[in-house]
Amino acid sequence: MKKKYLLYLLMISVLIFTSCSKSLYYKTIKTESKCTKKEAYWYQNKCWKDYKDNAIPSSKIDSIVTADIKSIKNSTIKMNNNNYPLISFLPMKEDEGFMFIIIYKTPDKYKTLVIPTKEKNIKNINFKTNALLFDGDALSGNLNKKTKLEGKATVKIVDEKNLIIDINGQINDSLNQTKNFSLTTNKAIIGAGTSKLEIRGDEAYLSGSLGTITYQQIKDLVKQHPDVKTIVLTHITGSVNDAVNMHTGELIRDNGIATKVLSYSDIASGGVDLFCAGNKRIVNNGAKIGVHSWCCFNGITADKLPKNHPAHKEQLAYFKKMLGEIIGPGFYFYTLKSAAFDDIHYMKKNEIIKWNVATEFIDNNN
Repeated sequence: MKKKYLLYLLMISVLIFTSCSKSLYYKTIKTESKCTKKEAYWYQNKCWKDYKDNAIPSSKIDSIVTADIKSIKNSTIKMNNNNYPLISFLPMKEDEGFMFIIIYKTPDKYKTLVIPTKEKNIKNINFKTNALLFDGDALSGNLNKKTKLEGKATVKIVDEKNLIIDINGQINDSLNQTKNFSLTTNKAIIGAGTSKLEIRGDEAYLSGSLGTITYQQIKDLVKQHPDVKTIVLTHITGSVNDAVNMHTGELIRDNGIATKVLSYSDIASGGVDLFCAGNKRIVNNGAKIGVHSWCCFNGITADKLPKNHPAHKEQLAYFKKMLGEIIGPGFYFYTLKSAAFDDIHYMKKNEIIKWNVATEFIDNNN
């Protein structure tokens, strides 16, 4: 489930795919001033339609993360009159409709609440649907399907723009007794991630999905454990907040921290982006490093966008810094062609070396 789950994530601030324009830019507009009057985006001497720059400036990242962390900590799900921390809320587009994934933590385990619906358009509507409850954290691929409990849910879209959604319902437990639940989501929860950082000697082991909390974890690591100079990525399913994830990479690079993957490591998508931030990048033979395209700008996958489209610019700047002016852009466009957004390509040894993903490749067979 985890691959499909991650690769179908919607853009952070969008709940529905919009149809794409016939032309991505205004061909008759030749100046920035005219482009501005059109309320469009001027980039590489073209006036691009529908594009909005959602990048987070370096001057604002700390204040934004602080505010989001506060919101995340205050978010809970009420299950049978008990409040539990809400770890993650993610909408997912399926062929049949939408699915909402809610992950929360009880004192002894993670739980995943799944709300599937056949609704094609969830804008400004309320609807009733089914609810499924599992033990485990779906985002990390640890869902226990044998523990499935079923019930009903009511979903109310309060504020689509800010992703404020009220969900309440009932779950029938194994004794056929009804448990009521309720929660209210927000943007901060969607981009939170589920990453865990564990200090082991002079190394820090990172796992889970990357997001806002990962940035805070790395920032705290730098401040509280200056002796730790290597982050070991074990199982990283991807990023749920690419805008923040790039700043997390900046923290790693600017503080001279190395990254490492072990022979059993499995990192994908945004996890590979973060790995590339290492001042030194150590790859043990056998590590799985997965890349793919992303989705979507106005319904167009990244590999179908022209190379000069502004949707590429933040990633291009990031990889130029991490891998170099020439290799960085080449690697980024290679990932877009390597696999579709709903698939994954695990890099071969020669690809890892060719694209400078590893500064040191340890072949354990020799």
